[in-house]
Amino acid sequence: MGLFFILSFALWISGCAEKNRPIATIGEQAISAEQLQGFVQRLNTGLKSQSSGQAARREYLQSFIDRHLLLTDATEKGLDTLRAIDRKVREDMDARILVLYRARFLAPQAEVSEKEVRRLYEEEGYNRERKLNAILVSTRAEIEEVVAKLQAGQSFAEVARAHSLDDRSAGNDGELGFIGREAAPGLHVPAEIFKTLPIGEISQPLPAGRSWHVVRFTEDRPTPYERYRPLIENTLFNERMNQVESEHLEKLQASTDTKLDPTSLSLMLNAMRQRNTSTLDSSSAILYHLDNDPITVSAAWRALQRTNSQRSLNDSLRAIDELDYWILRPVLLRSGARAEGLYDDPEIKRVEKRIREAALLNAIRAHAGATDLLSDAEVWAFYESHPERFYHEESIQVEEQLINDLTDAIEIKERISAGAGFAEFADRSVRRSAINTKARFHFHQRDKAVYPQLVPAVTAAEPGQLMGPLRVQGGYSIFRVEGLNPGSVEPYELVQNRARALLRRERENQAFNALVKDLRQRHADRITIDEERLREALPDSLVSGS
Repeated sequence: MGLFFILSFALWISGCAEKNRPIATIGEQAISAEQLQGFVQRLNTGLKSQSSGQAARREYLQSFIDRHLLLTDATEKGLDTLRAIDRKVREDMDARILVLYRARFLAPQAEVSEKEVRRLYEEEGYNRERKLNAILVSTRAEIEEVVAKLQAGQSFAEVARAHSLDDRSAGNDGELGFIGREAAPGLHVPAEIFKTLPIGEISQPLPAGRSWHVVRFTEDRPTPYERYRPLIENTLFNERMNQVESEHLEKLQASTDTKLDPTSLSLMLNAMRQRNTSTLDSSSAILYHLDNDPITVSAAWRALQRTNSQRSLNDSLRAIDELDYWILRPVLLRSGARAEGLYDDPEIKRVEKRIREAALLNAIRAHAGATDLLSDAEVWAFYESHPERFYHEESIQVEEQLINDLTDAIEIKERISAGAGFAEFADRSVRRSAINTKARFHFHQRDKAVYPQLVPAVTAAEPGQLMGPLRVQGGYSIFRVEGLNPGSVEPYELVQNRARALLRRERENQAFNALVKDLRQRHADRITIDEERLREALPDSLVSGS
């Protein structure tokens, strides 16, 4: 019995040792099966090996070894001590912590029941679509004239044909088709009118952007609950979550001694007013005094830049509210997360390690790829030898305005019809680039995936014909096709900056690949690989389809 126990124990110990045998070693550093498996499982689809079997396993292991060598090299070069690395890691971790904190501690208080969703579905009119008829005119006096004619007995269809500015309405006896509750506000139909206006009854005059209209509904039809359930649930949840978070922030702020420094606030406001914000990048002045986590002007400025909210400082009345929202709110929530121990959570620590390693890898790539200034001759030679990179496929050239409001779109179309240019209204376009391009754009057939309504309409339109307003994602499009741009290599003058950037990236990649090759050669005699353990660690189920 004793001998049998000793033999069994020896076999168990042997099995454990076998199971824990590393896949590979780099000097004294062992690579375990668990480490390699986690590495492979976290790879994005685009980074998966195109090989299969043992060849794929070797590629994954080589990538893991390269990663280790690069991180070691980055540490030896002192890149891990860079303040930029620490800041990048801190910002990424803070963002993740806020998401986790809201999900774990605030979201449960904002849960929405099925009963509440069904109640809103019925009470707010989501349970039906209504056939909308409308007559749109420019001024209050004109809408009063329309109302007078309707009250005098003229039919809605007749008045719509004679007066409505909307071509769809005028050409279809006022009828615009069925709309749901969620679409009503965008068509300037108040929710209360949508819910309560009886079929056949004409509304009072309603403002429609800069214009006026009257509406009526001629038919109702039911809508399925499941169509609106996600929308209603999300709406209720967001409303409740905002309330929960506001109340929570009040408690957090009450528990800390938080003060806004008026001198630092003036510093930021004056810098924006004088259009000289360079001093804000490095200012160590304290904007918010908190118990253990003061916020400097430079930190606040970076946060505003990340959210593209720095323009809020142009309005001194809005500035404090915006700073509280974008700067103070996240800091208070992070203090709550810290009090709950989230920053010390083992899983969060593992995530932080991966984020730091990713930042270090980016730093070593940038360090290795640092290149001298490229000469114009080098850039020109690159352009000449790579024409395929600068080939511009056939496209349709158009003048176009994307306007948020239908009545504004109708007004702009009328003014363009009367001789105004598209560029005159560029500042009213939803497209931010309209001002720089003077409202001129080109569209390719492949753009249909991004602009599913606009591209087919542009393709079908005759050159020179003013089209729209066309309802598209983001608003109403007015456009005029100028002609066809044949496919060709773009002139060097237009793509010089892109050619320079591509050449710089190519040089950086070459330098980085050279670094990896050098590291492999220098450490080759320190690396051992156990092919059998590698096969066991990455079964076919993990590498198949790579």
